[in-house]
Amino acid sequence: MSNSFEYTLIVPSSAIDVMGHVNNVVYLDWVQTAASKHWNQATATYFKDEDPQEERIGIKKMAWVVLDHHISYKAAALEGEELIVCTFVEKMSGVRSERHTTITRKKDQKLLVTAVTNWCLLKMPEAKPMRIPEEIHILF
Repeated sequence: MSNSFEYTLIVPSSAIDVMGHVNNVVYLDWVQTAASKHWNQATATYFKDEDPQEERIGIKKMAWVVLDHHISYKAAALEGEELIVCTFVEKMSGVRSERHTTITRKKDQKLLVTAVTNWCLLKMPEAKPMRIPEEIHILF
């Protein structure tokens, strides 16, 4: 699977912890934000009849829940730095998806964080695991 997605952000003061760098939990939030943004971009045509302004399109039909996160912190980011958050789906099988994410400092291309997240697809509104439809699979 090679359909990657990336976005950039400027580290806000609200992301900084008592150590003077980005808090670990904030990185995790950015990992999840990347997954949502990628989902919205990749499935926009599949869910073309839904409101594109919704935070997560398709949520009335299907939703992803995290099974686990594996995150490695390599270096710190500071307030005001521009970061690149890049994500892609490595594999999908049955009801599960494995997504990889990296966070890199733009100015020197320093890798700050790597993450692997395992997700489970749920049929909504029942919130029961469902097989990933082939039409979704091919989008990633």
